[in-house]
Amino acid sequence: MNKYLIIFSLIIMSVSFNSCDLFLSKGEIDADDPSIYFCGRVDKRNPKKIKFDWPGVYIKAKFEGTSVAVKLYDSSNTFNVFLDGKFFKVITTKDSNRVYSIADSLADTIHTIKITKRTEASFGQTEFNGFLLDKGCKLVKTNFKAKRSIEFIGDSFVAGFGNEGESPECEFSAETENNYLGFGPVLARRFESDYAVVAVSGIGIIRNFGERLFSENPMPTVYNRVCYNDTLIHDDKNWKPDAVVIRIGKNDFWQRPYPSIWKFREAYLGFIKELRAKYPEAHIFSLCGPTRNDPSCFEIYTVVNSLIKLTKDSKLHFVKLDVKLKRPDDFGCQWHPNVTGHKIIADFLEPVIKEKLNW
Repeated sequence: MNKYLIIFSLIIMSVSFNSCDLFLSKGEIDADDPSIYFCGRVDKRNPKKIKFDWPGVYIKAKFEGTSVAVKLYDSSNTFNVFLDGKFFKVITTKDSNRVYSIADSLADTIHTIKITKRTEASFGQTEFNGFLLDKGCKLVKTNFKAKRSIEFIGDSFVAGFGNEGESPECEFSAETENNYLGFGPVLARRFESDYAVVAVSGIGIIRNFGERLFSENPMPTVYNRVCYNDTLIHDDKNWKPDAVVIRIGKNDFWQRPYPSIWKFREAYLGFIKELRAKYPEAHIFSLCGPTRNDPSCFEIYTVVNSLIKLTKDSKLHFVKLDVKLKRPDDFGCQWHPNVTGHKIIADFLEPVIKEKLNW
């Protein structure tokens, strides 16, 4: 047999044993590939450089081949990586890196990757630039969109502040925050629901933690931003959550003198009305607790109960988190709930939401 024919035959055979078409793709996947699914607030003004900073934003895709890397421009956030439905590793971003290898010796078949942002916006903004696969490999079009969706709004309790800390005395850091194991995302996964998180540690309705009687950037001011660290307004008509869960208000009363209860009530009422206008069909759950001696609970109850009576809104609910977290066992950094504490909160909320939405 002609030696050139033999060589050509060997090349064809090697390609046939690879799931990817070496002649069609370099394995470089741009951020705007239609097979990539994003959930949470993302800035797509530059479709090749998709930006986000809220905690809990996640990216999903199916890919061919034996290896995968992610292209990120970021300096101080952490991310969970899941492969084929199982936790695989944590990525900690650095200024010097743009490409983060995930795996390079997988079975030569189709795999699913999910990347979730563990940290909140105080650690900076992330720029997602796409994936790198084996040469010749590509993404596989998949409908990842869930039938249900929930939005979680709030402060450090919603962000997952310090939930992986070893004790209440630990120092908060990017490594101790894992929004994926916060009560919100835990609940969403139990309901097989998509979710978005809009949360900032220390934020209040009119006064943020550590600030004077009124703050420049409380939640009603920053809520409508696509990214916390930007001013672009969120206006995603496709995002229509079935439920909105709010836990905010404790920080307003972090220190005496407390802000005017009338100003607090007015701002909380205005925020609930804004959410109702934005999501007219959603069930809205206003939470308070489970912290001790929380003055915001009575004020939130008063506002929500009055609004329900006035408007006959059957989809507005006040929920006091009547759970007891063991001290110090259920607490992470700076006396915030740890992973166990968040699970206890999720256990309490699950039947409440299930009943109201008939899930």
